[in-house]
Amino acid sequence: MDYEVREPPKAEPLTLDEVKIWLRTITGDTVEDEPVIAPLITAAREFAENVTGQALAGQTIAAWPEALTEMMRMPLGPVGNVLGMTLTLEDGTTQTIHDGDYIVLSSDDVYVIRMPNVRLRAVRPVEIVYTAGFTELPKALRQAMLLLIAHWYTNREAVVTGNVAAAEVPMAARTLLNQYKRWWC
Repeated sequence: MDYEVREPPKAEPLTLDEVKIWLRTITGDTVEDEPVIAPLITAAREFAENVTGQALAGQTIAAWPEALTEMMRMPLGPVGNVLGMTLTLEDGTTQTIHDGDYIVLSSDDVYVIRMPNVRLRAVRPVEIVYTAGFTELPKALRQAMLLLIAHWYTNREAVVTGNVAAAEVPMAARTLLNQYKRWWC
């Protein structure tokens, strides 16, 4: 299922001060560290979202299932609210599926109660706009983000050179992230 983030999170799940404490930098000093650390917070969230298929912070998503079916699993969960569901018919006109015709069945699935009897166009026939994201970030995901940020902050280059052999630094974060990974068939 194709999707895009229509409205990114208004705030990251970790604050700059939290991350500075984790990195053992000077909390009040924003001159040197802020421009380096702030993008790492966003990058860690995006990395974790890509690995897990979960939205770590509240955001608005537009998804395009390949077809209208009774049960549709959203590409990025947990699903909060469905803001709208629109069908594009074969002739190019659109039809809205109203609130009472579908429900959010679980944190991932939208269930269409009343299926319309219409012929849909072949490409992107259905658009579902919804909110997704944890209301409170699970501790394992928080820890994974902190590990990623610390790794990237300390190792700002792709390889380590010198008296040691070049090697990839093991990523404990992936083990934490895999606990929340949504497995697709």
